[in-house]
Amino acid sequence: MTRGELESAITMAVEVGRMVAARTAKDAFKATERRLCAIPDLREKLKDDEDELEKVRRNGLKERSYSVPRFGIKLPPEEIMEAVVIDLEAAISATKHELEAVEKALASIQDDPYYLAVDGKYIQRLTDNEIAEKIHCDPVTVRRNRKNLVQRVAVRLYGAYAVK
Repeated sequence: MTRGELESAITMAVEVGRMVAARTAKDAFKATERRLCAIPDLREKLKDDEDELEKVRRNGLKERSYSVPRFGIKLPPEEIMEAVVIDLEAAISATKHELEAVEKALASIQDDPYYLAVDGKYIQRLTDNEIAEKIHCDPVTVRRNRKNLVQRVAVRLYGAYAVK
């Protein structure tokens, strides 16, 4: 399987998974919240995987890092190295794809005066009181506007499945 075919298969699998997960508007909303919550961790994971890939390419594999049971059979070291590189590249590609999709959806609400209600909660991991203080409103207003904005993001991510 070529790298292009692998990336295409990953993209297709991710999209099918999203479609299945988003059968109803409520599911789409909850799935959107999970995806938003994952952004900081995905960014960190992407950096870690890219660093690991660079280390593997530069230094090769540590003798004990990738044992035979991982692959189920005895493989020559160069084949193990190639499999590890392909595995890391696939993980990086899937993570980048997810981040790009969610960040594009977030960009659609970026100009909203209550954008911090979403960014603050899910990405900066602030409390509603901290967000309310920053945008000079009541925490109830933060929650109400966040719900509306997450709904808009859900529509961008899931289309008609997200419409109530």
